[in-house]
Amino acid sequence: MHSNTPQGTHVYVLTLENQRKSACTLSGTYTPPPGATRWDVLSQLRFDAVRQYPSMESAIVLYFALEANRLDQGVTP
Repeated sequence: MHSNTPQGTHVYVLTLENQRKSACTLSGTYTPPPGATRWDVLSQLRFDAVRQYPSMESAIVLYFALEANRLDQGVTP
């Protein structure tokens, strides 16, 4: 399986829940800037989520995963 669509260096899943118990799960790929931390990425993804879903502005994080997008990293043939 090969995709011609450019992908980020990392894949993420982020689930938020607002005060009215509405939940929102976002997933995709992302390439963090050099020197970025996991907290930096989470903060950016939350900011982007609130822009897309304003009701999530004061939401809590129920789940956050961030992993390298390449499956062959660290694997020797």
